[in-house]
Amino acid sequence: MRVVVLGCGTGVGKTRLSLALLRACAARGISTLGLKPIESGIESSGAPNAPALGSDAAALAAASSLRTPLPHPLYALRAPVSPHLAARSAAVQIDVSLVSGWVARAESSVTPLVVPGSAPLTLVETAGGVFSPLAPRVSNFELALALEPATWVLVAADALGVLHDMSATLRAMRACGREPEHLVLSGAREPDASTGSNAAELATLGIATPTAVLARNDDRGVNALLERLLADEVLQTHAPR
Repeated sequence: MRVVVLGCGTGVGKTRLSLALLRACAARGISTLGLKPIESGIESSGAPNAPALGSDAAALAAASSLRTPLPHPLYALRAPVSPHLAARSAAVQIDVSLVSGWVARAESSVTPLVVPGSAPLTLVETAGGVFSPLAPRVSNFELALALEPATWVLVAADALGVLHDMSATLRAMRACGREPEHLVLSGAREPDASTGSNAAELATLGIATPTAVLARNDDRGVNALLERLLADEVLQTHAPR
């Protein structure tokens, strides 16, 4: 099954949440394939099909139990700017249909490595916020739609401003006809007076009820998300005997 990780913005903790979820799955014997098909601000690794060292794609690959022989990421863009601008500077245009096909091929390429009876998790992390542009009139929202069927997880920073950011993002997603199944708050790099209280306030105001909260420097909160994914039967686990 697929999980698409979206963000309320840039630098809100998508990669942290993605890595934490991959590690939590590994602890339960769930096979994983972590992918970031689009990434800007990275240099080529120089090795065929290998993600650049220090990139989010490389971190996801290292935390995954499965490997794909395909080039990763599909769009490795050098300029440290919005994906659509980085693509423009590289004289390419991001095509979400190509991304969808690439993800499907990546999943197929690792199938022989999966233990029979197990149900691997494919995690796809997007670049930037939900509505960050990838190409003219195309954003991560359209990319997530192209990756259906999938479970969407929306990540926001547990920091001042999240009440607005979460509310605005959810309203925009509803207007576009698709909401995330799960919401996660990720501990802010620089905690402020609101950190730690935002989850309760989001629920009190009727904006959203986060599925999980990752405290600063403590990823154990991701287990609440994994439990919900398992309960929703998004994942089929294989318990070693």
